[in-house]
Amino acid sequence: MKRIAHIIVLLLLPVSTLMAQTEKGYWMINPQLSTFGISGTDTDHKKPNRFNFGLGFKGGTFIYDDLLVSFGAGYNLDMQKKQWKENSLQLNGAVKYYFFSHLFLGAEIGYEHNWTNYIGSTQKTQKSNYYYVGADLGYAIFITRNISVDPALYWKYSFIDRLNQYGFRLGFSLYF
Repeated sequence: MKRIAHIIVLLLLPVSTLMAQTEKGYWMINPQLSTFGISGTDTDHKKPNRFNFGLGFKGGTFIYDDLLVSFGAGYNLDMQKKQWKENSLQLNGAVKYYFFSHLFLGAEIGYEHNWTNYIGSTQKTQKSNYYYVGADLGYAIFITRNISVDPALYWKYSFIDRLNQYGFRLGFSLYF
């Protein structure tokens, strides 16, 4: 019985020290990489030879235990060989709540400016501005006491225009 109690204590000891990162007053920096994005409205862009790459950066503070308020910026490149190329810049503000200090659910509001260059016979550029709301659901896997890997599913939607995106994103969070 003592052996089982010792094993339980040894297993729970690291968990209790990892929970300190999401307490009030801690700061977080979160660079993100997204390489898998699906758009719910651009069905003509679902052809072979498609490339999608996104890079973002968020930073914020825990205003209450397990509640993060953050601001961020990002860049996304989406292209299909010899047909079109789309670039976008995003600015956003977000709140994220951590359940059990690992599982998180976030909501964001943001602005996105993108421009699409059509390649071929038309050679035209189309610019768009979006105000969007978004959500993400993920899990913080702590590698060390102050570093976590954050895989997440995300969704962005604009009520005004054709923006409806969802996909997978991978982030690395630094807590201090």
